[in-house]
Amino acid sequence: MLAIIMSIALIMVGCGGVATIPQIGDKAPDFTLKNIDGESVSLSDFRGKPVLLVFTSVYCVECTEQMPYIEAAFEQPGRKLVVLTVYREDSLSRVKKHVDEEKLTTFPALPDPDDKVGIKYGLAPRVAPVNIFIDADGIIRNIRPGSFQSQDEIESILNSL
Repeated sequence: MLAIIMSIALIMVGCGGVATIPQIGDKAPDFTLKNIDGESVSLSDFRGKPVLLVFTSVYCVECTEQMPYIEAAFEQPGRKLVVLTVYREDSLSRVKKHVDEEKLTTFPALPDPDDKVGIKYGLAPRVAPVNIFIDADGIIRNIRPGSFQSQDEIESILNSL
C-alpha cells in the first residue's frame, strides 16, 4: 500500500520535474508550521530526540482512535519521544475546534491547509493516518500507513529504533 501511495504522489508532484520522495534510511525533510497558538514549530527543533510524525486529519476517525495509544507510548517514564501531529488540508479554525472537542492537547497540533508537508513526504492527498518514526539523528526509521491498533504496536517500533 505504501508503494502505491508513494507512486501516486510521485506522479502528481513530478509534473514539473523529478521529485525525491524520502524513504526509510533517508534524512527526514525539515519543515516549519505554525501550531494552533500561532507559534512556529520546525522538525529540526527536535534534533537529538526521536520524533513520531503523525499525518492526520480532523475528518479521520482512525486518526483520532489511535491517539490514546500514541499518548500512552509518549508518557512512558524516561522516554524522550516527541510527537508532532500534522493536520493535512485542514484549516486553523477546524483544527482548533477538533483539538478542543477531542481534548487532543498533549502534542503540538500543526495545521497544514495546503498540505505542503504531506507533499514534501510524498504522501497522496487525503491519505491519513500515516505515522513516520524519525530517530534522534533525523533519519526516517519506519513509515507506518494506517492507524495503530494498540500501544504494543508503537512500542515494538520504538524498541527497534
